[in-house]
Amino acid sequence: MSNIKLVRKLAQKKFRNELKLFTAEGLRLCEEVPPAQVEFGFYTREFLSDDRAANLVERLKNLEEISPSTMEKISDTQTPQGILLVVRQKFSSLEEVLAKKIIAVLDGVQDPGNVGTILRTAAAFDCSVILLEGSAEIFNPKVVRSSMGAIFYLPIVKLSREEFLNLRGVEILAAAIDSSAEIYYQHNFNKRSAIVFGSEAAGVSKKILDNARKIFIPMSGHAESLNVATSAAIILSEAVRQNAL
Repeated sequence: MSNIKLVRKLAQKKFRNELKLFTAEGLRLCEEVPPAQVEFGFYTREFLSDDRAANLVERLKNLEEISPSTMEKISDTQTPQGILLVVRQKFSSLEEVLAKKIIAVLDGVQDPGNVGTILRTAAAFDCSVILLEGSAEIFNPKVVRSSMGAIFYLPIVKLSREEFLNLRGVEILAAAIDSSAEIYYQHNFNKRSAIVFGSEAAGVSKKILDNARKIFIPMSGHAESLNVATSAAIILSEAVRQNAL
């Protein structure tokens, strides 16, 4: 199989899972990719017009020049920037994830943009991430792009809900609107905390809610709820703020 055909196959989740590879595009994102994870890649001659871009191509070595028209055919974006890398998938160990005091847990968060944004937020606040079943695949091109490179250095692990609920030494919190919920900023986040954010449509799953302490973001305006990525940013920010005091 040619490398061009392989890239086209990686547009499908089935082949990403089978080959344990995914793609990254664009100068800024590709600069974040650890060179050791790069399987191969492509660039266009036009991409080299920028010194920063030329330095990236020189640093990565294992890249092949292709025409702009070929790049358009294999790119997942409407306006390709002129570089595409094929990257080996990598997850962290559970120990690396639990080494962080604040952990963002995605419980069926299905929108790739939301997942990528939460990854970016978690990286900004030096948190780690646990992915539960039903959440968007983190190697989806839209997740990779919206993570803005966080996917390459953020501690991330996949667990089943049962495995997650069996973790020891972690306080499980769930973002949920519930009569028993506590206002998020009144909660003491000084313990190691796993904060669960649920799906856009259904929220946190019942299995998690039954075993979690519930927190919520009070709102005084007309909106009934916040976007899950926005909620994650607000709550993670407060959890990290408390630990920085």
